[in-house]
Amino acid sequence: MAWFSSVPIVDVHRDNFESIWPSIIVAIRNSSFVALDAELSGLGPRKNLMLRSFDERYQALREVAKSHSILSLGLSCFKVVKGDNDPDELCAAGKPLCFQVQTYNITLLCNEDYVVEPVALRFLVEHAFDFNKQYSQGVSYYRGVDKVDDKDTCSPRILFSELIVSNVPIILHNGLIDLAFLYQNLYSNLPPKASQFICDMCEMFTGGVLDTKYVADFEVRMVASYLEYVFRSCQRNNARFCHEGKPYITVEFQSFPKDSPFVEYHNCALPKSIINGIPPKAPENVCEQYAAHGHCVKGMQCPKSHVADDILDEEEFKLVARKKRRNQKKRERRRKRSHQGGDDRQQGSQSGEPETKIRCQDNMEDGCHGDGEERNGEDEDDDFEDGEQDISTDVDDRTDKEMSDTVSQDDVSVGEQNKEANSSGQIAQTHDSDVDMSKSADSSESKVLGSVVGNVNGSGTNADGDSHLKPKYAGCHRAGFDAFMTGFAMATFVSQHGRVPSSADIPSIGASFVEFYALEELVNKLYLGGKDVPLQITKSHFSKPSASHREKMKRLGKL
Repeated sequence: MAWFSSVPIVDVHRDNFESIWPSIIVAIRNSSFVALDAELSGLGPRKNLMLRSFDERYQALREVAKSHSILSLGLSCFKVVKGDNDPDELCAAGKPLCFQVQTYNITLLCNEDYVVEPVALRFLVEHAFDFNKQYSQGVSYYRGVDKVDDKDTCSPRILFSELIVSNVPIILHNGLIDLAFLYQNLYSNLPPKASQFICDMCEMFTGGVLDTKYVADFEVRMVASYLEYVFRSCQRNNARFCHEGKPYITVEFQSFPKDSPFVEYHNCALPKSIINGIPPKAPENVCEQYAAHGHCVKGMQCPKSHVADDILDEEEFKLVARKKRRNQKKRERRRKRSHQGGDDRQQGSQSGEPETKIRCQDNMEDGCHGDGEERNGEDEDDDFEDGEQDISTDVDDRTDKEMSDTVSQDDVSVGEQNKEANSSGQIAQTHDSDVDMSKSADSSESKVLGSVVGNVNGSGTNADGDSHLKPKYAGCHRAGFDAFMTGFAMATFVSQHGRVPSSADIPSIGASFVEFYALEELVNKLYLGGKDVPLQITKSHFSKPSASHREKMKRLGKL
């Protein structure tokens, strides 16, 4: 189906890493694309991540990556497959774009000294990150260049090398920081110059790098672009498109035994109002700052809602109300013109002017041609005054200035602030922001982690219709689930903005996913906070790749 209620995440740690290793490698090699997300021990001074010069910004990021570490790594492997012939899976536009998905959450432990910032530590502790599990069961790795005496056949460094050798497209959200940390921690020492880093990226990821934050902000023009908002908006619209016969996607997950000790299920069921096509109600107490940027300075003390469904419901409700007001103004203008036209005809008959001349004047004033046909785009319900653009009820397509004014690309979030859910045992989900800080909420206490995004709707009832106290947050935040959200968002972008073949053909393994779906305009562009243009991952004639990178690529057999 176009909607799903939960996502299975394979929890990988030191005790089961070798046994799960073969399945990870097979999933990567057979993937159409792989979505990545990393939970970090900190980002250093936030102002350095917003420096005007990219070279200075890179130098600051390089120093942070050398002293900090990756705490967990999420991989979500998406493979395009042929759908079955189930009539429920078909729509007027033909078969949906079907994906088979396998997602892994790998707990890591750097065996060298590294910095954990107090704000990051507080954030992780508040969101149930299990440091006991990380230090006792984290998969060990070292930073920088390869060691000569390293004889491991399965390690995080080899896993990252497998991603490079496989040539699959890499999907990230606000991915510049993640790429820098992955390079320093699992590949080699970051080069001294930003231009060398960009050249290295070109040779490492020949399948291309795609940033869903860039796509959401610059191509789709969403109202906000933090990860949970993008995912939830894509998930809701995907269900609507299925009902309306528009292009949509379906996802299939690998089945696991119910008592599997290493699989956790993250609930992300859509509200029944979305599934049944019920118009949204106006939710109460939505935090405007969180709705715009994905973080709130009050954090857990904020009395307002940070639930993505509440935010989206409020936006859709305002858009519908605004469209009604606009249409009402149009009707009032037409009535005034009609009364004015009647008065003009009466005056014309008294003055002896021909009636045909009066009617012609009326038609010109009403925007009509000689036979009364309305001029294209004039006085129709979809036309707007004052040069405004068409706004549909689909959240992704709107460019409503009233809503867009709340979004600032220059906003620098110190870190996502979240809260554990209410007494029902729900675990909170934190959210990505313009500068994506440590994104984690790892929990080993429960195999089913809380009510995730969308388990709570705007009316204060859960997906099953049960009444309960609405939590301020809904969701689960950890590297594995964040990677899935990133990959799902990209999959919906492909179905809506890529070239989806009319036949049932799918790209063969090894074929270029980017070329097959005509995504050349989206590839190798990374979001830069506070900038109106993305970072282009392209080779320069005035710069060469770093020496350590060239040596590593030779060992991997890519040169």
